[in-house]
Amino acid sequence: MATRFWLTSSAAPYTPATTRGTWTDATATVTGLLGRQPAGASITSAKAETSAAALSVLLGRWISPPARAGGTLSGTVSFAAGRMQSASTSALVTRVHMYVTVGDSDTVRGTLLANWQGSTNWTTTAQGGEATAQAIGSVTVQAGDRVVVEFGYQANNVEAASHTGTMYYGAAGATDLVNAATAVTTNPGWVEFSTGDGLFNAPTAEIVDKFTTGIGSRFVYWGGTFWNSSWKRAAITANDQFPGLMATDVGYEMANSTHHFEVVNLPTGGVGTNFSAIVLGPVDDGTFIRTKYDVASGNLTFENCVGYFDPAPTTLAYDSVAHRWWRFREAAGTFYWETSPNAATWTVRRNVTTPQWLKFGTLRTNFEGYADTGSTTTPAEVDNVNAAPTTIPKVWTGSAWVQKPVKVWTGSAWVAKPVKAWSGTAWF
Repeated sequence: MATRFWLTSSAAPYTPATTRGTWTDATATVTGLLGRQPAGASITSAKAETSAAALSVLLGRWISPPARAGGTLSGTVSFAAGRMQSASTSALVTRVHMYVTVGDSDTVRGTLLANWQGSTNWTTTAQGGEATAQAIGSVTVQAGDRVVVEFGYQANNVEAASHTGTMYYGAAGATDLVNAATAVTTNPGWVEFSTGDGLFNAPTAEIVDKFTTGIGSRFVYWGGTFWNSSWKRAAITANDQFPGLMATDVGYEMANSTHHFEVVNLPTGGVGTNFSAIVLGPVDDGTFIRTKYDVASGNLTFENCVGYFDPAPTTLAYDSVAHRWWRFREAAGTFYWETSPNAATWTVRRNVTTPQWLKFGTLRTNFEGYADTGSTTTPAEVDNVNAAPTTIPKVWTGSAWVQKPVKVWTGSAWVAKPVKAWSGTAWF
């Protein structure tokens, strides 16, 4: 899966002491974060050259967050940035050098793109310039390493007159910059590697918790949430304190990934109650994807919220059997809300073009409960986050099959124990 970074105007997390590309003029002091999401106001970096000989000028350096895990960066890189030249005779073309540092040091782990130069002259009005699928060197990355991108221009004119190259960076518009686009102050520039999945981010499918021995390290709970030790589930009450189960890490990415969970029980009682699952954006500003159950109406809604509101959610009557499993899924630029009775066969309930913020590797998952007036009489219970179901036997009551735990005699009492299945390598 491709890994995209953005040329932000946020502060660089670390700046190597040495410039590594071959630059005639490497005196530029501009540095920024090569971020996992667009950020910051649009800013320009401009430098003039006055030589009658061809020369290269550095405009700035962008440094990534540290790698989360070891692996290999290889394949190709594509990138886009806003830029312009001061005159039609300037003959400026893009020049880029990319490499990986050994952690927060000035040592080079390996070079990705060595002094690459474009062949198209910059325009005299600000436009996006894009390079696609440029082959890169294969670099074995270790956790803590950083990618560094040095961006500038090659001046191919032979005039002694002053010629200035200007590049745009920062901006956080909802559309990434593309070739010849003029919205250089709103649409962010970017760098995308064809590989690197999991090096600087982790897919949401890696958030796994079966709640076998409690709330695992993936989550923390608050507001009355507790572990149901009999059923081995997370139990989420609903009250006006927004009790819930919150992921401890915000470094996950939804692109080309899935995220599912088993909703065993939903709350009853209370007023205005809902139990919801939320994948938040990079900040808690009311932008999120949500599947929500409403006690009053008995409906499930599938929401794409901005400002905490979706004007046109998809709604259907909740069925505890057909809708026992909820899933989020992203594939090829489309985001899906899905349900399943068994975690094997999934039904799409809604889909939208993937919002820009869902492409970022900075997502957090929350499970929440809420009641406007008074607590619910029973909590919601969640199990098997991104895990296969554990078989639980059912007993016929005379009118319906009801799930019952297996009980084991301890010598003094019968204690409920979950049924385990052999995966081929372990009991789960």
